[in-house]
Amino acid sequence: MSIEKRIFSILLVTALFMSGCKSKKFEQSENGYQYKFIKKTDGQKPEKGSVVSYNLEYTTENDSVIFDSKKLGGPLEIPCEPERWNNLGPLYKALLTAGEGDSLILKIPTKSLFEESFGMKVPKELEKSKEITLYVGIPSVMSESDYQALQKERSDQQLEKDVEKIEKYLADSGIVAQSTPSGLHYVIVEEGTGKQAAPGHEVTVQYTGYLLEGKKFDSSYDRNAPFVFKLGQGQVIPGWDEGIALLKEGGKAVLYIPSTLAYGSRGAGGVIPPNSVLKFEVELIKVE
Repeated sequence: MSIEKRIFSILLVTALFMSGCKSKKFEQSENGYQYKFIKKTDGQKPEKGSVVSYNLEYTTENDSVIFDSKKLGGPLEIPCEPERWNNLGPLYKALLTAGEGDSLILKIPTKSLFEESFGMKVPKELEKSKEITLYVGIPSVMSESDYQALQKERSDQQLEKDVEKIEKYLADSGIVAQSTPSGLHYVIVEEGTGKQAAPGHEVTVQYTGYLLEGKKFDSSYDRNAPFVFKLGQGQVIPGWDEGIALLKEGGKAVLYIPSTLAYGSRGAGGVIPPNSVLKFEVELIKVE
């Protein structure tokens, strides 16, 4: 029970008493998994077009945590595709049975979970013959329109925080920067004299990236390998598409990019935390 309390905290503890599931045994599904509802409601079930919010944690039989959505910044928000989910093994079949407000525990054979649901080989450190225990909570099931409205509200709120952080940093550092309506702030260090970068052009860029707090996380200079991409095609973060387009060939700038124009609430690669404002020193080498 300690794992259940750790994952769902007060919500699950309360639910255990309210639902009377404290001693309930696991039931066997015809789809190859065992399940036990901790809390069962009449909440809306996932359906085509809805976006479902899941709190998920996977553990081995000895309680080693394999995955925890909390470490990724919160619940996973997944568009429901019933036809596809029904072909993705027991996990997704199980998720279709639970609705908003429900919480449950699943036991799924390791081989089936990874190969059928995740479409990957079982990691070497796990035994195919064992089971994985999954703790699932469903805070919400939203229509696509409601989800888009929520995303916009979140983005607007985060952008306001990011701009405030950037402007404080600039003021404290005595830096005078220009800004755009999107929230991008920039300083032109050196005016270029060559061709103006524009969407559709292939550009060659040298750069160094920092968290606003000062930690360097990447640099093409360190690798001696300029980065080449096509501008305005979504091949890079939005802050780059916008910022590089401000430069002419040979130009240098410092870009202060809100998280909403960077890697957002999920961060990136374990190196960039969620909702991070980024600073890039960039040099536009070539425009084709």
